[in-house]
Amino acid sequence: MSPTRRLFLRSGLAAVGGWLAAPGTQAAASPSPEDPYTAMSAGDADLTQRLAIINADDLGMSEDIDRGIFEAFDRGIVTSASLLVDGAHAVEAVRQVQRRSDVSLGLHVAFDNRGRWLVSMQDRRTVQRELDRQLEAFVRLTGGPPSHIDSHHHAHMRFNVAWQFLEAGARYHCPVRGFTEVYFVGGFWGQPEFGRTDLTKVSADFLLTILKSIGPGVSEISCHPGRMEARSDAQYNREREVELQSLCDAKVKAAIAAEGIRLISFREYTHVASTTARRMLAGGCRPTASR
Repeated sequence: MSPTRRLFLRSGLAAVGGWLAAPGTQAAASPSPEDPYTAMSAGDADLTQRLAIINADDLGMSEDIDRGIFEAFDRGIVTSASLLVDGAHAVEAVRQVQRRSDVSLGLHVAFDNRGRWLVSMQDRRTVQRELDRQLEAFVRLTGGPPSHIDSHHHAHMRFNVAWQFLEAGARYHCPVRGFTEVYFVGGFWGQPEFGRTDLTKVSADFLLTILKSIGPGVSEISCHPGRMEARSDAQYNREREVELQSLCDAKVKAAIAAEGIRLISFREYTHVASTTARRMLAGGCRPTASR
């Protein structure tokens, strides 16, 4: 983990600890001025600021993908990730997370594997059983609850199963993508039509457009960085490499600082939301969503 991230984690929002925090981390150098975390290290944040969670989906899917995701953590702007508990590289991915105190880890629920559906979304009992199994597997793998819940192909947003995910979020005390005040931004994706690649949609310039468009409150920008896989059935491959380049681009980091955007993780969001609610209640106001 870079010294700049360690410095950031010990100041401002990141002063709150997490169940995945690695012990004994010390700062070793002054922060670099081009690092977006440098401008964010002082003072408190609240939901009237422009706060952004950059979340990498598909952690644990493969060694190559995970290598790219961790590069996006260490060199880029990614702050959180969502784990596929049944992924071929899930166990090692968790080990890598536990070495990085600034990584917020959620559950990426999957009802399919590389495009082949394994669970009927019409059978709510099967969906519930599979959702519970993956949540329990997450806790076994990581030693604690997820910082957030989302799903592969946004399956959790389907009308007949969304309530099951909301109940799980309440049970584990964590936000569910698209069903909280965290405004989900999903346009950073290299296949706007399935099977048709458009790399302009994952370029640094397009990412800048997305970042500049976010308003006050908390926004989640999802991404899928990675290194290219050798396997022939990889449906989203070259796109991951381009995403990684964009997420690590110096002009993207500079724009975040210039725009006054503060990068946080899901774990930090929980702290900010609870602090803001306490302040509003103390002032006689009911807490409301930022959007």
